Amino acid sequence: MAMPDSGQPSEGGGGGWIILGVLNEILLKLANQPDLRSLWEEVCSSARWIVPSQRLCVVLGNDGGGARIAARYEHGRFDYGAPEGDGGVVVDAWMVAALEAQRAAWFKGPWTEAREADLARAWLLAEDPDVVFHVPIQVYKKTIGTMLFALEDQRQIDRKALASATTYALYVGATYTMLKNSLDLAAASAQLREQNEELERVQLELRVQLDRVRAQHEAMLEMSTPIIQVWDSVLTLPVIGTVDGARAARMMEEVLAAIVAHSARFMIVDLTGAQAADTSTIEHLLRLFAATRLLGSQCIVSGVPAGMVRRILDAGGSLDGIPVFSTLRSALEHAMTALRKNPR
Repeated sequence: MAMPDSGQPSEGGGGGWIILGVLNEILLKLANQPDLRSLWEEVCSSARWIVPSQRLCVVLGNDGGGARIAARYEHGRFDYGAPEGDGGVVVDAWMVAALEAQRAAWFKGPWTEAREADLARAWLLAEDPDVVFHVPIQVYKKTIGTMLFALEDQRQIDRKALASATTYALYVGATYTMLKNSLDLAAASAQLREQNEELERVQLELRVQLDRVRAQHEAMLEMSTPIIQVWDSVLTLPVIGTVDGARAARMMEEVLAAIVAHSARFMIVDLTGAQAADTSTIEHLLRLFAATRLLGSQCIVSGVPAGMVRRILDAGGSLDGIPVFSTLRSALEHAMTALRKNPR
């Protein structure tokens, strides 16, 4: 595609008070509605006071080297984004040249090929302007976009318009950057709040589940230590399954409390349903037997599995002084006989 002629008007001064008034009005409106659409609407509407154009657009650069249409203004009507069906993405030499420019300049026809090449540019050139005047939008000496004005007469770009448009574009770039950073920060903060709320919700669910598991565990421990009073002063504790540290501590607590509460003279620990235990389990049971004797209650053991006998001997433990019976019935008969012979 043939590049249209371009040129740079000479610089001049003036128009500063107009720019300050326009920017003040933009900032006041953005304070009530801080979003990019509102910014570009005010920018497009106010730019006509500086460069008299009835058709203009704002183009922002992409990281990939192309550009996208951010906003358009046509005879008092504002549109956010590119023409319908264009997608907003522009990658061609004309826009690249505008984005790479460090100073305001213009493009001049012929427009035939330019109109066919791009829908966004076709919209800008719809009324066959004499020139398209572009002003770089810069931040920290970096061009981030451009404002494109379709003008009926190149003479509309005088020294005053050039200076005012250049200064105005610098303020627009700074305002856009601050607003975008603010919106990005607000979006990031909102996302962080959502993530924190989700994390708090998950933590709450986990706490509820943990409390439920703890309650179930407590219930299982209570069920695993069913101390039964079979006669006055006679208690029995059926041990079923394995005995870990938590269960052993619970058994110790429940057994000692029951002996005191019932003034029990005999505590029968029935191991018929106990599984073959490891060394740690044997140690827990031996401590339980010893603690029972310290409270003045005789511990009686029944139904010791053969595998547990070997483990007791391997661990160096002893059941000396503890009556041991093969069945719970035999243990009960022993306790009843002792009570009849020596009633309190």
